Amino acid sequence: MAEITYLEAIREGLTEEMERDANVFCLGEDIHRLKGGTNGATRGLAARFPDRIIPTPIAEQGFSGLAGGVAMEGTYRPVVEFMYPDFALVAADQIFNQIAKARHMFGGETRMPIVVRTKCAIGTGYGSQHSMDPAGMYAMWPGWRIVAPSTPFDYVGLMNSALLCEDPVLVIEHVALYNASGPGPLEDLDYFIPLGKAKVVRPGSAFTVLAYSAMTPLAVQAADEMGVDAEVIDLRSLDRAGLDWETIGASVRKTNNVVMLEQGPLTASYGAMVTDEVQRRFFDDLDQPVVRIHGGEASPSVSKVLERAAFVGLEEIRAGFARVLADSGRAPPPGRTA
Repeated sequence: MAEITYLEAIREGLTEEMERDANVFCLGEDIHRLKGGTNGATRGLAARFPDRIIPTPIAEQGFSGLAGGVAMEGTYRPVVEFMYPDFALVAADQIFNQIAKARHMFGGETRMPIVVRTKCAIGTGYGSQHSMDPAGMYAMWPGWRIVAPSTPFDYVGLMNSALLCEDPVLVIEHVALYNASGPGPLEDLDYFIPLGKAKVVRPGSAFTVLAYSAMTPLAVQAADEMGVDAEVIDLRSLDRAGLDWETIGASVRKTNNVVMLEQGPLTASYGAMVTDEVQRRFFDDLDQPVVRIHGGEASPSVSKVLERAAFVGLEEIRAGFARVLADSGRAPPPGRTA
């Protein structure tokens, strides 16, 4: 173990899996050039695996359908990169109408071992068609498994499990995490974090924070800076069938208060589904309704100033934490940042 970046974890994890399994191949736009895609996640793979790094034209409907058909045949395991998750809307028929439904349509007799990688770019000023958080959209379609690693270590373990899964798996990355460092493997990358297992990353008793991806470290930072005894849970697996209700329930019964934290807008929200489920499952354990922290009702803008006004950052998280404390008759510790 050593300090490595999130991007290094992606590259090394994919390299290890492609070395181990000759049936894994990658396809997507520009994954063979630039600096290894637009952010360097596939740097060096084209030179190492020239026959298994397949560049594609700007035709998401075509190459996602190709990958779905290959996966359905059962021999190969495609790893598809959608440069930005918004582009999945171009391929919506293949992604949601075909790939998501295939195992259900054929009574579980057909496998669909496809992994889709994509990155959330909220906060970059890339504009409305390049900044979607795809969790809410994919969670609408039974069949997709969804993981959102927040650390280099978790990325490798969850990707390894995704590449063994017979269901389609969406792996959500985040641009804000790419250059962040954390503990990760240097040599033995052959470990697995099971899909469907959340992780308590900060124990506490005042309230439970449900977070994922780049919001997980920000939730911990806000709680530390405010001196608030919040318990932060990194959901990691986001599909409804994969939510870890055992871990969530144990925390809710301890704190009796829940905050659902997400970075993106109120519309196309992932947190709405989780909030509804939490309040129905744990109604008797809650002292007050689930508090939601989410962005505004706006599409991202190429103006970073306007974009910042619409998504969640540390300021909004602190305000949300203060609100849940106030609603429960408490206040942030004196002298700390609220």
